[in-house]
Amino acid sequence: MEAETSGSIRLGDRAPFDRRLEDGLSVRLRPIVPKDRERVQRAYELLSEESRLNRFWERPQRLGEERVERLTDVDGSDHVAWMALDPGDESFPGFAGGSYWREADDPSRAELSFTVADAWQRRGLATLLFSILWFEGWGEGVRTFVGQCRKGNLAMVSWWADLGGSVVEEARHFQLTLALTDPEIFLERIAFEVRPSYRRIEAASWLRDWRGMAG
Repeated sequence: MEAETSGSIRLGDRAPFDRRLEDGLSVRLRPIVPKDRERVQRAYELLSEESRLNRFWERPQRLGEERVERLTDVDGSDHVAWMALDPGDESFPGFAGGSYWREADDPSRAELSFTVADAWQRRGLATLLFSILWFEGWGEGVRTFVGQCRKGNLAMVSWWADLGGSVVEEARHFQLTLALTDPEIFLERIAFEVRPSYRRIEAASWLRDWRGMAG
């Protein structure tokens, strides 16, 4: 599938760049790279058991080397991953990370996942990273995000539905699907939506920012 660019450059070409969340938290955004292996491992070790289970469906004390390699083995197209760091503390492993993996048999679909450190959950970090992955993914030809969610992770279910995604209950998990819209068209339509959710408004605000950066 031929990629359709949302702008003249990728956001990764401008990284790292800093932004401030609505509650005042400053974050530094950049793609994850292979040399982040130790950073990813340290970030995992700081997660609660519940957060580990929500993200990885298991909760060992440390991530296996194969899992860490998969998380940091990015190519900017089939596997895209970004992280939100503390611009004032380089030693801190990070507030959050988000990524997508395109499906081999249908590259227009990609599995979406996030990890947000416990103390910084429900502050908009997932929506921020989602907007980047949406913007970058659309330019690479991604048209649908999919995922799976534990039945106990109701915060994720609510967040996904607020963004307009579908949630289907399976025997042991929820199956998540979110059809993407061209960011340009989404930004035109959001102004005319009747009572759009806060998450969609939040995503639109970031998408306007990324459109300006991309030119």
